[in-house]
Amino acid sequence: MTLLGVSTSVLPRREDLEDLLVYEPDVVEFYNYPSELLPGVERFCARHGIRPALHTPTPYDEPEPLRRFAPTGPDPEGVSAAMRLTERTVRYAARVGALHVVVHFPSPYPPFTTAGFAGRCERFLRWLSDLARDQGVPVLLENLSANPLLRDPDQYGRLMRAHPGLGFCLDLGHAHLMGARGDPLAYARALAGSVRSMHVYNTTADRYAEHGHELARPEQSARDGYLDLSHVIPALLGHTSPRVLILEHTHAGVGAGDAARSAGWLRDLLKERDPPGERDAPREQDPPKQQDPPKERERNAVDDQGSS
Repeated sequence: MTLLGVSTSVLPRREDLEDLLVYEPDVVEFYNYPSELLPGVERFCARHGIRPALHTPTPYDEPEPLRRFAPTGPDPEGVSAAMRLTERTVRYAARVGALHVVVHFPSPYPPFTTAGFAGRCERFLRWLSDLARDQGVPVLLENLSANPLLRDPDQYGRLMRAHPGLGFCLDLGHAHLMGARGDPLAYARALAGSVRSMHVYNTTADRYAEHGHELARPEQSARDGYLDLSHVIPALLGHTSPRVLILEHTHAGVGAGDAARSAGWLRDLLKERDPPGERDAPREQDPPKQQDPPKERERNAVDDQGSS
């Protein structure tokens, strides 16, 4: 059974967690949250029966906004910083029972030098595999489109076969922006059982620079340069068995009604692929919803605001 989740990328203000409930998510993927907000995150998830997932880096407590995450770059200090942020995320995921941790891979910044690249990849992935195993956390590599040394489906497929202890997060938009070389179905065929999650949004080559990650909508058409997700997602699910699909659009121009409509449409697509016995079966691995008494709910709401 594939769950439906949402990223905190959809929030104008990351403190406004209650705004995520319009998606009726099974999972919320938290990204770039400082330590001071995490107690509120944990209470929110427990109160609503939501399973947390994490996108590196979380927690993130540096004074400056994150501008580079370079696990395979030629600068040793950049690699060390990426490892430090990743380790904090994985250790926190182990503590809260997160569904997974997503890590961008490889470094997307030029210059893209061939010399030493394979060795830097191998060192980071061996270290990451050991960390995932030791902490008991599923760690997923996310495909990027900028680095010509590692971006094609077959390249990622060979990498995942060499590191079976890691999983894969298939970002549909990153794949789509590569044009014919990045057909999401090619990734699904090359990666098959490695795909544990998908990031779902839509975009076109012409619109991406201005609009970024757009809300996935049923009316978006390949004629206009979008992914036709009504057909693409069922096809992807025919090749893969992801644990979760994560809506990962930005908040611009997205109202509550739009959000609920898109989430309902995607949930219907998932139900069509679920075996009949699983459609309404309880998910024992998910935390039970906690029903607070009215006064406790009021106090929790105040606490969540205070933690921001």
